[in-house]
Amino acid sequence: MEKVPGGGVLVVTVTEVFDKKKLAERDHPPLFSLQRQPAKCLTKGAELKHQHFSPAKKLQAWMEAIERLKLRVILDTDDAERLILPSRPSSVQALIDEIRTRLKLTFDFRLQFHDPDFDALCNLVEIEHLPSTASVKVVRLVELDQISTSTNDTIILTDGTDSTDTPEHSSQWPEVFIVPTFSYEVEHVLREGNAAYEKDGKLIRLPRDQKHNILETMGDEIYKLKAYPSSTQIGKAAEALVRKHPCLKENNSGTGWEGWKNSLRHKLGNQRKKLAKAGIKDVAVNSGKRSRTNPKGAAPRANIKRPRRGEVNFLPSYPSGETKECLETRRIEMVEEFQRTSAERDIPLIHQHMMRTFALRREEIITTSPPVSELKERWPALFYETQLYCEFHRITNQHLPHVFYAALDEYAGQLIGLYKKKKTVGEKMNQLLLAYEKQDKNDIHARRTAALVGLPIYLKEDSSGIFKTCKNEMEIYEGAVALVADVDEEEVPAGVPFSPHQVFIVLEDQVVMTHHSWTDALVCLFGLIYALHLSYPVKCSSFFEFIQIVLLKLDDERKQLKPKLLSLKNELV
Repeated sequence: MEKVPGGGVLVVTVTEVFDKKKLAERDHPPLFSLQRQPAKCLTKGAELKHQHFSPAKKLQAWMEAIERLKLRVILDTDDAERLILPSRPSSVQALIDEIRTRLKLTFDFRLQFHDPDFDALCNLVEIEHLPSTASVKVVRLVELDQISTSTNDTIILTDGTDSTDTPEHSSQWPEVFIVPTFSYEVEHVLREGNAAYEKDGKLIRLPRDQKHNILETMGDEIYKLKAYPSSTQIGKAAEALVRKHPCLKENNSGTGWEGWKNSLRHKLGNQRKKLAKAGIKDVAVNSGKRSRTNPKGAAPRANIKRPRRGEVNFLPSYPSGETKECLETRRIEMVEEFQRTSAERDIPLIHQHMMRTFALRREEIITTSPPVSELKERWPALFYETQLYCEFHRITNQHLPHVFYAALDEYAGQLIGLYKKKKTVGEKMNQLLLAYEKQDKNDIHARRTAALVGLPIYLKEDSSGIFKTCKNEMEIYEGAVALVADVDEEEVPAGVPFSPHQVFIVLEDQVVMTHHSWTDALVCLFGLIYALHLSYPVKCSSFFEFIQIVLLKLDDERKQLKPKLLSLKNELV
């Protein structure tokens, strides 16, 4: 509203020129016409009484209406929910969190959306791709081993295994250890003891058999999580025990549970010996060390094979009813399938065999450490992206690309901000930041690449032997672990291009996989390090530990982080 000559008032009404039925199909704001009218106006067909808006205000209201999301959330073939969000979430992960909260979903999932350009379901990678009115499909991640390579995530047949075939360990160590239920007798004694403690602070002393029941039950619960828990984790279990049953607190202990921690540590050692005699592989692999009956054996603590990078299933036992010979037959059948063309391969059969032979494969990799060339010949499916991610899930119980990118997108902006703030970053970082400034700021791939490439520079590590470029794919690739990007330019800022033709994943001087995205190639490389039980490159160890501990949160709480990495973790978390 504005004044006009003669004291009159001009009320500007915004009226759409286009048919309103096509509003949802437009990606641009409507055209507007200006009219002199009495003191009322219409906006998008709805009368707003006694209100006067400027064209800018009306445009803002229109944009807010466009940003509102109207979703049809597909949960199953015959199950869908209508969901309207007042505004567009800032990221795909934020949308996932919103859907999980609104629909009260208790499982992990990712999203696909109906892309009008292809009239088909596509993976939702960037929130900007999602139309204002759309159908999104919830794809469960719990049954990752059942996901096929098809575009619409068709579920393939399971392998028919029963619950006895599940690995010994099924989850990461929890933030809060859940104390199990003890025998009926012990639970009664503890209930009475806790009541007495609440009344007058009286502690109880348990007889030997009752304490044995507590340690035995706690040991079994700990083993379900880890065969070789760290001292910190054992301490958390002891602390949780005393917190739940305060009558068990110790008088002469500063923490009140130090004695329980020591008792649990010894109990777990004895438990591992019994399990090793029973043939449980993840502990039997370390039996046969030096003793009075075996004086020439290796030192008891020499070359202990145990999870060191947050692995959940490090060395599982064979599935029930399976022998090494049966599993070897399945392996040979898989190799024969890979001798066929990709169109002729029986993908469900390969997938089922990969699930069943997991224990055989881990035994071979952990105990004999064969060269990569031999592993590629014996287990070709491991070097295909879908099966590689399934293998990572079997080992860690995590969906590698989704957890990785969700965390990276959360921290990428902070990382780039830290790179800009640090004044002693050097010429290489300056080149990277200058190259990033030339990229489209809405390009999530450029932001991810800049955040990851800058990490080794920020941590003062030499990544030149790992992140390489070439101009001809026929060039010789060398390196124990390397990513080689095929580019046109003679020189690439910071050694890694933002838009390579393709990226070669090199292990032990041979190309084992290729990818068109540098960040996707890095995810595959990290998956291969876990699947093949490889060590991190020495000159870039902090970079890979950042991915493991900060992005994926696969921390076994054994290793003390380097000061620079610890400082960076504290800056972000």
